[in-house]
Amino acid sequence: MAEKKLKEPLFYIQQPSFQFPETRMQTVYSSRKAELDRKQEQKDSVPEPADKINEQTMPEEKMEKNMTEVKVQAAIEEFEAGREEKKESAHFAFTTEKRKPAFNRVKSFKEMGTLERLDYLIDFPKQLPPIPCIFETGEKAIRGFLVSKNEGSIEVKLFDESIEQISLQSLNAVKMIGLRR
Repeated sequence: MAEKKLKEPLFYIQQPSFQFPETRMQTVYSSRKAELDRKQEQKDSVPEPADKINEQTMPEEKMEKNMTEVKVQAAIEEFEAGREEKKESAHFAFTTEKRKPAFNRVKSFKEMGTLERLDYLIDFPKQLPPIPCIFETGEKAIRGFLVSKNEGSIEVKLFDESIEQISLQSLNAVKMIGLRR
């Protein structure tokens, strides 16, 4: 068998040398929980009370230790008082008791009366396509879209593009066609 020749590339494409940007990630963060944990650790590292101090120390050393303990105790009490104030202010900021819903509940179309349904259809957002409905009167049922509502009548645009007027007194029911279940 013949030896295979190592072929050189047919195209020489020059590739640029990329220099990747230096990434600068977040290295330090702080949070309320981390601060409280750090302060709790400082509180835990406070020296023991005066009654546990070795009784063999000199009177001067006892006085100095008692003074530092009093200062430490005052600092702890001040910290606790500040913590209680923060808790109270946070309590008022995030109360969940007797929370009212952000939106009022709207009646479903089935729960509304005939006049409420007409008002709903008139105030329906213009960005959405109109809802086809069945307007039932004593004699017949008319299928179409509600166009306008006057004091005594409504105008319905039928599917064949004609407009028909119906008096409110003869209107028995309004039902949506497209949203039936």
